[in-house]
Amino acid sequence: MLTISAKNVSKRYKIYPSRLVLLRHLLTLNGRSKGVTEHWALSGINLDISAGQSIGLIGRNASGKSTLLRIIAGIIHPTEGEIRVNGRISTVLDVQSGLDPRLTGRQNIFLKGAIHGLNRSQIQEKRRSIIDFSGLSEYINYPINTYSAGMIIRLGFSIAMHMEFDILLMDEVLSVGDVVFQRQCLARVREFLNQGKTIILATHSLGDVAAICQRVILLKDGRIHHDGETENVLKTYWQACEREQNQIPRHLHPFNPENVYGTDTQEIQICEVKFVDADGKERDTFWTHEPMTVVIRFKSRQPVKDPLFRVQFFRNEGLWVHGVNTDRVGFKAGVLSGEGEIVLEYERLNLLEGEYYVTVGIWPDEYRSFMTDIAYDCHQFSYVLRIRSKRKDGGGIVSNPFSWRLTRNNGRTVAEFARRRP
Repeated sequence: MLTISAKNVSKRYKIYPSRLVLLRHLLTLNGRSKGVTEHWALSGINLDISAGQSIGLIGRNASGKSTLLRIIAGIIHPTEGEIRVNGRISTVLDVQSGLDPRLTGRQNIFLKGAIHGLNRSQIQEKRRSIIDFSGLSEYINYPINTYSAGMIIRLGFSIAMHMEFDILLMDEVLSVGDVVFQRQCLARVREFLNQGKTIILATHSLGDVAAICQRVILLKDGRIHHDGETENVLKTYWQACEREQNQIPRHLHPFNPENVYGTDTQEIQICEVKFVDADGKERDTFWTHEPMTVVIRFKSRQPVKDPLFRVQFFRNEGLWVHGVNTDRVGFKAGVLSGEGEIVLEYERLNLLEGEYYVTVGIWPDEYRSFMTDIAYDCHQFSYVLRIRSKRKDGGGIVSNPFSWRLTRNNGRTVAEFARRRP
């Protein structure tokens, strides 16, 4: 059964360079005024969402995520097209909306409950659960103009999560608050999914998307750029990000904060990692252009199909300089059980002088588990590789093959020297 259906939905905003121009525009009978421009926040959105689906909306700022949520919620109306919604909606778009800063947290629970159409006895039944979920304890009796921003978010989110609804719309809210509250929110959303409720989450947190969404819609410039299964859409988005800048997968600080999504599953464990030279000797120091082999010994606690092996190199200041995994080259490991060994061979190292942290991990897949940071087993920054270089190898991070050539104005080569082709 379709819960939400959008047909050719577009939203246009008029932009006024000043208040004077706005006033002139309002007073102009033909609706035209000099200096007014138009911006289409959404263009030609066609979308069908079935009951019980969890949908992620991703994309850059100004891609149209929040506008689409607000149209679904009925807060704003499309300029063109039609939107149909079948079911009761609860929103966590702006958790402060509907809250009165002069009232206490307890009083605001009754206020927002009334806005959602609940009578006093119904609100009274939910009151204790809302307060416990928010974790505000005695602060619930203080006026919320004395709250911190995080406390207000806790209160607003807790109220919205306890209302009666079929469809829950959320805009960048799961990543707020401390780890304990984030974990509560994720657990609650999973409960809603098990109950068959429809969840739509607009966020920049790809970890949240990977953790709870079955389907992802990538918006770009107000249009649907990609719509499909979570793994496939995350792959498309991640590759686009990689083309523009380096993405660092895990938190770089050595004291990583607790992962709100969970911990590594340990179905396969990394037993040993060795860096071996051309003579089969284990070393931790290599010269630029030397061959090197990475040997990873592992043990499967239970049969696991096609795990992904990943190796990444980081400079000591945290810059990600190189990474490879088995999926990108189409290497399928098959079903692994018991002990085994996988080998990564480099014909020559093009890294230049420095110390590099090496991360070795075994993952269920390339993107979805990567976003939630839950591997089978991952040794983050666990190995230090020292690279030594000669002066003629150049400077920077990598050594590329090169040669110098001098020519005259007539194009004749006068001299060719300093060739470096390792």
